[in-house]
Amino acid sequence: MQDPPYNLVMCEKRSVEEFIGWCRKWVDNCYAVLANDSALYVWLGAEQNNHFQPFPQFITMMAGTKFKSASLITMRNQRGYGTQKNWMAVRQELLYYTKGKPSFSVRYTDIPKILRGYYKEVNGIIAENLQRSKSKNIRPGNVWVDIQQVFYRMEENVNGCYGQKPLKAIERIILASSDQGNTVTDFFAHAGTTLLACERTGRRCVTFDIDPVFAEITIRRLERFRRTGKIGWQAGNPFERELTEINQGKADLFVGQPNQIALSRI
Repeated sequence: MQDPPYNLVMCEKRSVEEFIGWCRKWVDNCYAVLANDSALYVWLGAEQNNHFQPFPQFITMMAGTKFKSASLITMRNQRGYGTQKNWMAVRQELLYYTKGKPSFSVRYTDIPKILRGYYKEVNGIIAENLQRSKSKNIRPGNVWVDIQQVFYRMEENVNGCYGQKPLKAIERIILASSDQGNTVTDFFAHAGTTLLACERTGRRCVTFDIDPVFAEITIRRLERFRRTGKIGWQAGNPFERELTEINQGKADLFVGQPNQIALSRI
C-alpha cells in the first residue's frame, strides 16, 4: 500500500518525467519485496488543469512493469457544493494492482441494501438482489461513498498531515487483500494510518518515511493508540508537550522547525 507525494502541492514540484522516473524506482522496489502472491494499492492524484498529470503517466508507466492491473477505485470526499470556475474536486483515486494471484475477500459496507430492481436467474428462478443475499448491507464496489474524509473534528485527525487517508479506507484494503499475520508494507508512512490499521486488524507492518517528522508522528500515533485507544488527536497535536514547553520557555526549540523535535527520537 503506497501513498506517494502527488507532484502537486504536497512536495517540491518536478517535471512529470522526473516524477514518473522516481515512481518507477519505488514501484520496482515494491515488486522486489512483495510476496509472490500479493496486492499493490497506490493512491494517486490528478491535476485537473494540467492534463490530469501525473495520473495518466503513472498508469502508462505501470503497464511496463510486472504488476497486473486489477481495479481503479474512486473514493468520494465531502468538500462542499461546487466552485465558480470548475467542478468541485470530491474524489481520490486508488489504483489496485496484483502480483501473482493474491487472495481477495470483500467485507460488507455500512450502506443499507435499499436499491431494488436488479434481477438474476438462480437455479431457474428469477430473484431480485435483496432475495439473493442474507446481508442487509451492500458489498463495496470500486466507487466508495460511505467513508468520511478526515477533517479536524474527527478523532482520527492528525494535525499537519494534509494527505491523511481515512482509517476505514485503509482497513478495508487490508482486510480485502491480506490475512491475519501477513506483513503489509508502506513506503510513505505520513500520518501512520497503515501502521495503525495493521495494529487493529492483526497484521504486521513495515513502514517508514523520509521526513523525520512524519516518522515520529507515526510512532507517537501507535503509542497513543496502545496507551489510550484513541486513533488520532482530533483538534490536538502530536507534539503538544513540546509546543507547550516551547511556549513556557522550558525547551530550546524553535517554532517552525519541527525536524528538531522529531530528530530527538529518530
